[in-house]
Amino acid sequence: MDSGIMKPNLKTTVILLYVPVMLTVFRYFGWPDFYSGSISNTPGPGPQYYYFISSLVLLGIVPMLIATFGLHLGLRDLGLGLGNLKASLIFSLIGLPVMIILAYLSAKNPSLQAEYPLYRNLLVQKEGLSIYLLIYGLYYIGWEVFFRGFMLFGLRESFGDGHSILIQTIPSCLMHIGKPGAEIFASILAGLVFGWVALKCRSIWPVFISHWGLGAFVDIFIIYG
Repeated sequence: MDSGIMKPNLKTTVILLYVPVMLTVFRYFGWPDFYSGSISNTPGPGPQYYYFISSLVLLGIVPMLIATFGLHLGLRDLGLGLGNLKASLIFSLIGLPVMIILAYLSAKNPSLQAEYPLYRNLLVQKEGLSIYLLIYGLYYIGWEVFFRGFMLFGLRESFGDGHSILIQTIPSCLMHIGKPGAEIFASILAGLVFGWVALKCRSIWPVFISHWGLGAFVDIFIIYG
């Protein structure tokens, strides 16, 4: 094995241990069903908002704190800076329209119609949709910081770019188990493409824009379809 590709160190160990621990915590204590069963069963979007904020905190803020204060990494080391502005602009201008088209096509899928929007009352009561979609963005910030920032950028020194893309794709796919089959398989391709784009741009933010755009427009097309 090329020693230039595999360089185990404390940073790699911490990241690889944190990933299964925190994804387990997120799945059991950050999900909407935990909120409904253990915190409040009051009608409304509370379970979904709890889920979105849990993603931001557990997958986004906590890893950033660990990376910054525990591993002495800067935000740019995790792809949280502006990166290559020209590449980011190009990918954003291309990626968002592509995501809108994919969202429109996805919204025709009956299994996705049965899954989204996560707050089902939006299908009959559209007031508050804009606020809902803004808070939904917090979920995608947490997701991208975790998989494309903390994992991808954090592991590339030890495993190289290609293997780091593959490594972060594995848990990001498995976290979709329980979702419609089409979404699970699409998550594999998304993990590969989004990982590649993040590295090319040296930033997670173009990927965040595309990912949030896809999720938001799937909801919009289903609600208004």
